[in-house]
Amino acid sequence: EDAWRKHHTSPITRDIWMLDNGKYQKLTTFKGEDRNPVWAADNQSFYYLSEQDGSFNIYRRNIASGKDTQITQQKKNPIRFLTSSNDGLLCYGFDGEIYTVKEGAQPQKVSISITTDNDEPSLIRKVQSWGATEIALSPDAKEVAFVMHGDVYVTSTEYKTTKRITDTPQQERNLSFAPDGRSLVYASERNGVWQIFQAKIKNEKEKNFTYCTDIEEEQLTKTDITSQYPAFSPDGKEVAFIEDRIRLKVLNLETNKVRQITDGSTWYELSGGFNYAWSPDGKWFTLEFIGNKHDPYTDIALVSADGKGELVNLTNSGYTSSSPKWTMDGNAILFTTERYGMRNHA
Repeated sequence: EDAWRKHHTSPITRDIWMLDNGKYQKLTTFKGEDRNPVWAADNQSFYYLSEQDGSFNIYRRNIASGKDTQITQQKKNPIRFLTSSNDGLLCYGFDGEIYTVKEGAQPQKVSISITTDNDEPSLIRKVQSWGATEIALSPDAKEVAFVMHGDVYVTSTEYKTTKRITDTPQQERNLSFAPDGRSLVYASERNGVWQIFQAKIKNEKEKNFTYCTDIEEEQLTKTDITSQYPAFSPDGKEVAFIEDRIRLKVLNLETNKVRQITDGSTWYELSGGFNYAWSPDGKWFTLEFIGNKHDPYTDIALVSADGKGELVNLTNSGYTSSSPKWTMDGNAILFTTERYGMRNHA
């Protein structure tokens, strides 16, 4: 069993045993964890860690009587790494700090200060040639947005100039350029919830991100529900996104109103969103969907972008079809399928 697991009760939780003159004696019987015994100074008792009050605390047990005395009363985090000095000063780790305690006294945090010379430069310049996790090409193909170490960058396809768009401790991903190339939308996990953000070139005279002087950022969705995988509409007036990993929605950038395209009943794989794409005229979506929650296969559907239509199953093959894209100026949909592959039907 994992040594760091907490609140575990089962037949395989640890107990304290004693070996004496070739004979083994079981000293604890609590159904949860008893571990890390250390001898007390009298050699008639021992200290150990136990979860019998809900979290790992220190107890002293008299071997002859089997009576326990609780030494510490910690509630939230477990005590670990119990040791004892010869005179009975107990030392242990708790909540990332080191403490000592004497039986009958209050625990004392050990004052530790580490003084060192910092011989590394505060700024290290690096030239990265790998490590981008995703990319998005600008409409004029002169710029590429990419994610590196969780931040968004834009680089020129003609020169080596690169502009940093975000600088946050949280992660950004799911990039999409506006049709005019002057805006980027992406998802960011700020405040613990994935939401949609937009970065715009502030100066109207500047045409691209790589050489712009100022960037404005705006949070587009403001809910406590995950919103990811944004995509600009062909006219740049709306942004589609996936809410709670299962529902396709559209945000109107002028009115800030959100309409629902799918209700979530067509997708249940919560490990990530589904692939979807705007039609060139902005009136339709094509998307992956699961028609039956008991069916592990995905099909390709067509649905109106006004939020009022029903899904139309375009493939209905019983095999996995995915990654739909519009082609031939919106007159056809390209997708991948495994229907002609070697599949184990058993």
